[in-house]
Amino acid sequence: MSRQVQLRLVAGTWVAGFSAALVPASLTATLPYCLKEVAHYFCDLAPVMQLACVDTSWHARVYITVIGMINTCNLVLILGLYGGIVKAVLKLPSAASRAKAFSTCSSHITVVTLFLGSAFIVYVGPPEIRAEGRGKLIALVYTFLTPFLNPIIYTLRNKEVKEAVKRVKQRIKALLN
Repeated sequence: MSRQVQLRLVAGTWVAGFSAALVPASLTATLPYCLKEVAHYFCDLAPVMQLACVDTSWHARVYITVIGMINTCNLVLILGLYGGIVKAVLKLPSAASRAKAFSTCSSHITVVTLFLGSAFIVYVGPPEIRAEGRGKLIALVYTFLTPFLNPIIYTLRNKEVKEAVKRVKQRIKALLN
């Protein structure tokens, strides 16, 4: 990949990310606020909008639309890229090489599904799912649990790690018997 392509990808990512955050953040910043304490683990737009003294339903619809479009675009892009990967993997000559390639992809798909699935539920899902306690719990999945599980998911592909896990299981069974 050339340096120019790399710079364009980075610039495009920054512009897209900034543009996507600009509309909801600027709309939320113009609201009058009555309360001062955010009842959430971090200061996200939806919990901040709950502190407003006015009806925020229009703001919430804009917010959900923007976030929904971003998540959908990411999902479509990832599915398209994985379609190309699956097509290339199926052309590999041996079953062993195809199995190894699919094993590598399955780890990434697991992490992406955890992250995008929980983010989609928090930001775009039905209001009942985004209720006070559930929204906090699901937000923890994509802010804490996914990054925590990421190295575990990827290291479980390693043969040495698999063997070590087997030995630990055997020792635990021996201790319990």
